[in-house]
Amino acid sequence: MINKKEILEILRAEHIDFDLYEHPPIFSVEEGDKSSVPNRDKVVRNLFLCDAKKKNYYIVTLFVHKKIDLKELAQKLKSTRFSFGKPDVMEAWLGVTPGSVTPLSIVNDTDHHVVLVFDKELEGQRIGMHPMENTATVFMDFSDLYDFLKPYGSEIRIVDL
Repeated sequence: MINKKEILEILRAEHIDFDLYEHPPIFSVEEGDKSSVPNRDKVVRNLFLCDAKKKNYYIVTLFVHKKIDLKELAQKLKSTRFSFGKPDVMEAWLGVTPGSVTPLSIVNDTDHHVVLVFDKELEGQRIGMHPMENTATVFMDFSDLYDFLKPYGSEIRIVDL
């Protein structure tokens, strides 16, 4: 499984422009708001969700303070109701623990179990996310993130949340 150090090395090797901010672990939106991470309005939160039958899994990425209606999201994705995915599944497929979910973790999902769902509002923005651990935040252009993740083969959807 690729970890924080390795994902940062991969981003550098791919010549992806990013800014890195190291910080104490952040486990919640409230903790993040109290942190020294700049541009908090451009940081994203990531929800690891599964459908009712636990057949379909998603990482849903949206700005940290945006509200989301999971029933409405299920309708938009033509899915059954959502619940949060189990931590052991997250660790096995994505190599991350609760509080560290990130779109970057899709690099560890070699069997393509998880669909990435990005809020349309992220397009054209420079966004911040954890690089596999909640002890740092990386900011990069959404277009660079999208282009970086596409070759890994997981389905990527951009939805108006």
